[in-house]
Formats: sequence, C-alpha cells, structure tokens
Amino acid sequence: MMKETDFVERLMDKVIADVADSLKESIVATVEREVTKTLSRSLVESEFYRRLSDEMRTGLQEIYKEINSAAKSGSEPAQASDSRQADKLFHEAAAQLDQILLTTEKATTEIMDIVEKHLDLQATSNQILHSLKSGGVSKEHLQQLRDQSDLLNQDLISIMTSLSFQDLTGQRIKRIIEAIKKVEQIVLDLYLSTGLKIKAREEAPEKDIEQLDVEAKQKVTELKGPQSGVAQESVDDLLAQLGLE
Repeated sequence: MMKETDFVERLMDKVIADVADSLKESIVATVEREVTKTLSRSLVESEFYRRLSDEMRTGLQEIYKEINSAAKSGSEPAQASDSRQADKLFHEAAAQLDQILLTTEKATTEIMDIVEKHLDLQATSNQILHSLKSGGVSKEHLQQLRDQSDLLNQDLISIMTSLSFQDLTGQRIKRIIEAIKKVEQIVLDLYLSTGLKIKAREEAPEKDIEQLDVEAKQKVTELKGPQSGVAQESVDDLLAQLGLE
C-alpha cells in the first residue's frame, strides 16, 4: 500500500513538474512574442512619425527658401536655408513691404513738394502773362518766365525719376506674391500629405509605411488638375475630413 502511495506521489510530482515547465515555457514564449510585437509596433510608429517630422522640416525649409528668395534683389540666388532660421520665415517679406512703403512715401513727398512749388510759381507766371496784354512786361519778367520754364523742365524730369519707383516696387511686390503663392502650395501639400498619412495610419495601422507614402502622394496629386490647378471643392472636403474646416 505504501509503495502504491509513493508511486502515485512521484507520478504527481513528475506531472506537476512537467506541467510547470510547459506552462513556464508557454508564458515565456507568449511574453517574448508580445514584447517583440509591442517593440516592433513602437519602432514602426517611431519611424512613421520620424518621417512626418522630416517631411515637416523639409517643408519649413522650402518655405524659408521661398521667402528668402523673394527678399533678394534682382536675380541674386537665395542662400541655403537652415532649419534654425525657421523663425525668420516672414521677416524678409515684411522687410520688403516696409521698404516698398518707404520708397513710395519718399517718392510721393518729392512729387508733392515739386507740384506745390510750381503751383506757387504758376501764380507769378500768370501775373507776368497778364501783363503782356498791357505791354508792361520787362526783360526781367521775360527772363523770369524763361527761368521758370527751365525749372519746370528740370522738375518734370525729377518727377519722372521719382515715379520710376513703380518698377522697383512692382518687382518686389511680384516676388512677394510669387513667394506667397509657393508658400501656400507648400503648406497645402504638406498639410494634406501628413494629414492623409496620419488618417490612413489610424485606420490601418498594419499598413506598410512606404505604401502610406505612395498612397498619400497619389491622393494629393489627384487633387491637382493639369488645367484648372487644385480642385478647391475637393480640397475643402478633404480638409474638413482631416479636421481643418
């Protein structure tokens, strides 16, 4: 009877040990699998958002490059942009507009001063011309008229020179407008692309990052018509879906 009891006890001990070992291996394997899965997901998420960060940084650099280019005079090439200068994106454009304002004010003041001066001279000239009827015009008066005529000619040239600011300010304004349009397009593309990727990632987290990039670029491209440019209605709908109404 004791032998049978010993046998049963040894058998139970062996079964318990085997079950414990099997359970331990199963738990370890499960934990390892879940840890690996979690780490892999974290690495993928990290790579996904790293790419978004790089894309945003590149977009900011392009924006700075456009603004910096608009701030340059003539065809002088823009300096290479640096991410540390992102806080200066619109300072150059503001400086250009300030310069346009100063140039316009200076030219306007010069022209108004000349006009006011000749309004005063016109009164004197008018008196001399009226004196011609009575024959009371002296040589000095005639010389005064000639001097005023010469002065008027010089001042008209000065006015034309002052009005040349229109060419300079027109070029500056054109560069700023072109830069703003490019910045607008860069921001729109950047927002749509990153928004589409984030949305697609939330809907299908298992999808490959490269595939997300391709699909986002394709979707943004589809919104741009070759003839009419960006389909604004479609863009507005997409922006609303992405939470920017």
